[in-house]
Amino acid sequence: MRRAQCLMVLAGLMGIAPVHAESPQAGPQASAVTVAPLPTPTIPEGRTGIAARYPGDVGIEKDPDVVFVESFEGSVDEICSHWETVSGKPLMSRSDEVPPGSGGKQSLLLTRVAGGTQGYKDGGNLYRRLKNEKGGYGYDQLFFRFYMKFNKEHAPIHHYGSGLVGFNPPTRWPQGGAGERPKGDARWTSQVEPGDFTSWTFYSYWQNMGGSPPRGQTWGNVLEYGVPPRAVAKDQWICLEIMVKMNDVGDSNGEQAYWLDGKLSRDREGRITSYLGKGFPAAGTWTYDKFKPYVTERGIAWDYALGKGVALPGGKPFPGFAWRNTPKLNINALWLYRYMSVPEKGTSKVWWDHLVVAKKYIGPMTPAKP
Repeated sequence: MRRAQCLMVLAGLMGIAPVHAESPQAGPQASAVTVAPLPTPTIPEGRTGIAARYPGDVGIEKDPDVVFVESFEGSVDEICSHWETVSGKPLMSRSDEVPPGSGGKQSLLLTRVAGGTQGYKDGGNLYRRLKNEKGGYGYDQLFFRFYMKFNKEHAPIHHYGSGLVGFNPPTRWPQGGAGERPKGDARWTSQVEPGDFTSWTFYSYWQNMGGSPPRGQTWGNVLEYGVPPRAVAKDQWICLEIMVKMNDVGDSNGEQAYWLDGKLSRDREGRITSYLGKGFPAAGTWTYDKFKPYVTERGIAWDYALGKGVALPGGKPFPGFAWRNTPKLNINALWLYRYMSVPEKGTSKVWWDHLVVAKKYIGPMTPAKP
């Protein structure tokens, strides 16, 4: 893909009183869906996953449940050869900094400086499709784990593509659509972002996502709005793992979750906020395109017929995710990117290492044996 095309795609990624009308783009908003409350299912945490069997991640690529591994070893050209779309190679270099306990010798460093690097001003981008055992692309549930480190001076990030995505058909390049609700037979995207480093957050696009003022635009939905901030640490390695589970066609039983250093996020009462599915969290409230877990106050959704917000009862269970309306749309690509839309004033560095995609929970790396 040409650099100009890739920049356009990156920029592209970048609402019960009933909702009387649907968006012309797709079906009803998730806030209009009513489901029975359920307890949050048991899901693994800590060093209890695949990585526990492979200290330092050495040999993890041979595990039968592992789909893809990027160790970030070798030259920049060798690393980039594992990906179908690469943007920002001038920013990339090898680094001997690795997470504690690593069985590897290097990581990939992306350095963004004021004025750009060799004329390149974006943040760096790696994308590839995920092949399945049948020779096609895609899965109905996947886990994606990788390590990252931000330098102390790192500027706020507009969007951070630490996520799994699905396109129908699966393309060799990522697709955009800022402010557009995806069609259920075309695409969905979801990622977990550090933003201005004050807190992590989901940023999800799917066919039933909520609209926002002033015209009902559908920017990425935030699904942990109003929870205690989870500050993004700098100058230290962070392990982020993300899970997406597709829905059965005709149901909203899709799920997604994320872990930071092997732990699900929780609110002040210890209730899980970073794992959402049909019926859990068992209560919450929508404010346009933002879901507030465990909040029972009245909410508001965008009404496309009236062209304004309408009141919603609060305290309804999370409706789940209807990611798709056809089995042809699944989890078929991995996108790792840093989108920086504001000119750099200093130097922003991010290191990436130990990336694993698998069918089961992976967990943080078990330290390599001395």
